[in-house]
Amino acid sequence: MKRRQALKISSIGAIGLSTSISSSCSQNTYFFHHGVASGDPLEDRVILWTRVTPQKPGPVETILEISESENFNKVVFSKKLQTSSLSDYTIKYDFVAKRYCNSDKWFFYRFRIGNTISDIGKSKTFSTNTSVAKIGIFSCSNYPAGYFNAYEAAAKKNDLDLWLHLGDYLYEYPMGGYATDDAEKLGRVPKPLHEMISLSDYRQRHAQYKLDQGSKALHKNAPLIAVWDDHEFSNDAWKRGAENHSEDGSEGDFYARRSAAIKAYYEWMPIREQQNKRRIFREFKIGKLIHLLMLDTRQYARDKQIQPKEYLTESGFNQAKFYDELNSKNRELIGSEQLAWIENSVFKTDAVWTIFGQQVLMAKLKFPDLSKMIPSEEIPSFLKPYLKFLGLGIPSNLDAWDGYPAERNKLYKLMNSANKKFISLAGDTHNSWVSELEDLSGKKVGVELGAPSVTSPGITDILNLDRRKFINSIVKINKELKWMDPSNRGYLSLDCRKNKIIASFNFIKELGRINPEIISTQSFALHKDKLGLEKIKA
Repeated sequence: MKRRQALKISSIGAIGLSTSISSSCSQNTYFFHHGVASGDPLEDRVILWTRVTPQKPGPVETILEISESENFNKVVFSKKLQTSSLSDYTIKYDFVAKRYCNSDKWFFYRFRIGNTISDIGKSKTFSTNTSVAKIGIFSCSNYPAGYFNAYEAAAKKNDLDLWLHLGDYLYEYPMGGYATDDAEKLGRVPKPLHEMISLSDYRQRHAQYKLDQGSKALHKNAPLIAVWDDHEFSNDAWKRGAENHSEDGSEGDFYARRSAAIKAYYEWMPIREQQNKRRIFREFKIGKLIHLLMLDTRQYARDKQIQPKEYLTESGFNQAKFYDELNSKNRELIGSEQLAWIENSVFKTDAVWTIFGQQVLMAKLKFPDLSKMIPSEEIPSFLKPYLKFLGLGIPSNLDAWDGYPAERNKLYKLMNSANKKFISLAGDTHNSWVSELEDLSGKKVGVELGAPSVTSPGITDILNLDRRKFINSIVKINKELKWMDPSNRGYLSLDCRKNKIIASFNFIKELGRINPEIISTQSFALHKDKLGLEKIKA
């Protein structure tokens, strides 16, 4: 836990559980323990997913059924599908919905093996005429840190057309690692007990996460669009390594580990695979209302993160060399290929709203001097080496866009040339953020909304900071930052209309027991004409 904490600061349906028929010892028995899911909705199609658990190994045949009614009194589509251990008994089908169901209307789906029936899920596609959309945004769902009540709260409200997950859908840490302090008490000890490295490790951890009650509820309630961040692989991953992948060979080859993680991710997530499976960035159009570009800021092109400690010399911190290398035009976060793809995409669309769904904060952000907020005798040992850097006024999170400023400037110039202001959605930090993004000239280029975590602890939890004092201090020293919340878990929702988006931070009551109660909401209005922010009184 200490390593992760230090790094984050320094780099600063209708059927419930599936049933099964009785069988003789010679017969196989099947279960749908992990629920159902849908994802990557296009105008004409959507991915449908489930996982079969057989009592005995061997090939499995299931039947996918589609209906426009929840009681399945009329099945409009049926198809036999095969699975086996080669895909960890997961099933994905790219359903061409437009042939059987109306766009913008919910349809229902289920999987069946004989009399064994999965949960019933509902999903939809979006027509060119879609003019209203309610989207949920989630990030950082750490199983041992608590119950996924944010998922269940959103499912219970039953008002989302679509939900996004911005990464850290699962975590790779072992028992005893980050955020596992209460795992035994909660009955949420991670499986396997060790850090995920092999394909079987990643598969087992995905399976465990899919068993969470809240996760199953939300997955069957609305289609998902997801991207990975670092913990689907390993902490602070980049294109050729990661912070917690040993370079001494004890954890094997990094590329093999990454390939295993990617294979398990595609098996267990309702995501449409591209020819290059490392390429997860892709676009979605919700009518002429939203042009959604899901980016990969994590592993496709990212150069290794700059570490301030490497610029310490006998005479002190080599600030000139630090900034020279930080601002290098050659440093990549998303890379030239992805930038060209963005350019090609945004110039071809006339959607009302351009939205980036991506992993890390785009806003410029510096932390206040934490040594002034924590009594000296209470400063955690892991934090002490980094306090000196916070006092220098350098960016607080070099794992985010602040660590790649030249490429951020390239993106801002691209969006200016396309005459498109945008909304950036970010996860990763476990805290909630609202910022107005500015280019080097001070011109506003967009708005950023940082989603809270589902369960992962925020900075005030980790450091036991005075919440109000920290908020006031960090907002005061950051021009772009307009509001933040460091202490509440939950999810962000966007109510999207042609002239306005209402962005609401929905905070849940607790993590220590199953309780999807929302205790508070803070909302902001985003106006299209000036992409301004208006705080709405809670």
